Amino acid sequence: MTPADTYRRIRKKQWLALFSFWTFIAAFISTQLHFNGIKNGVDSSWLIVFRDQLPIWYFWALSTPFLLYLVNRFPLRLEALWRPLLAYLLFGLAFLLVTTNLTLVYMFMTHGYIDLSQTSYAEYSPYFYSRVANDALIYVFTLGVIITVQSYGLRKQQELDMTLMQLKNDRLSNQLTQAQLQALKLQLNPHFLFNTLHTISSLTLIGDGKASARVTTRLGDFLRRTLDYEEQQLVPLAKELEFFDLYLDIESIRFKDRLTIKKQIDHDLLTAKVPNLILQPLVENAVKHGIAKNKGPGMICLKIHQSENRLMINIYNDGPVLAGQVSTGIGVSNTTERLQKLYGDTFDFSLYNDDNGKGVNSYLSIPVN
Repeated sequence: MTPADTYRRIRKKQWLALFSFWTFIAAFISTQLHFNGIKNGVDSSWLIVFRDQLPIWYFWALSTPFLLYLVNRFPLRLEALWRPLLAYLLFGLAFLLVTTNLTLVYMFMTHGYIDLSQTSYAEYSPYFYSRVANDALIYVFTLGVIITVQSYGLRKQQELDMTLMQLKNDRLSNQLTQAQLQALKLQLNPHFLFNTLHTISSLTLIGDGKASARVTTRLGDFLRRTLDYEEQQLVPLAKELEFFDLYLDIESIRFKDRLTIKKQIDHDLLTAKVPNLILQPLVENAVKHGIAKNKGPGMICLKIHQSENRLMINIYNDGPVLAGQVSTGIGVSNTTERLQKLYGDTFDFSLYNDDNGKGVNSYLSIPVN
């Protein structure tokens, strides 16, 4: 970027701020000169002093974009500090040579200190050296202000970029988690569907058309409710219990009088949020590994209550006890993965044999929402 480009990129508001800053400097210096003049017996109006000072400081305002270009072209960096400092020094020498001489010419013309046409180097040099020292301080001050403002702006921009990047990463992470949760949840539908279609097929083969039709109707109700809440990862417990009841209605048709269902539910928890379709794989597991393996009647008992800030869910079936390692089929593994993504380490989930020596418990504990 050239100095001309730097000029073109400065907006009207920035020019206004720039000239306002140097106007303030002119007013400050004029006030000092005015009171110094009064102290030395020179009675001069402040407005006159201010008027005479304005061109000098507005010259600095017009020169500031060149200094801005210099700082942009040679930014200060600790790993190569000598290069920008050398550039500031060489540019400063040339710049001060021009600036100081122009300032002196202006001051001599407006104040009549000396006649430039008849002034020798010996007469002119004291004015020059006195003024150039003053201008050098202004030059260093201006560079310092530019570098400080740019460093502050760069730091704020970096903080903003880091914040935006963090937000972007958080958003992407959340989107990924939601996609994974959705994929896990969708695995349940075909798994449940295949099992139910197998039940319908079995009922049809044994000639129980009415039972087959009832299962088909219940299946339609179940899938319709599933689609109504397809995009939701958390649903009220009352809605989740509807899924639970529909599923067991289907299984009750299959097992007829062999299946008994008991429920003990704290009704104050019906509005609490639970993972969508979290009960279905657990009760399906109880039916498959418990009730289906019972030669006689079986029972499934659902208990839901609150302990402090935890929602406790227990599904008990009085089928055969677990022997050896717990099954890691799609229902159990899917449930564990979903709970980990939704609750991190704040959930408990386990399958264990009941203390009475008969049956298996599916235990789940999650935070109350």
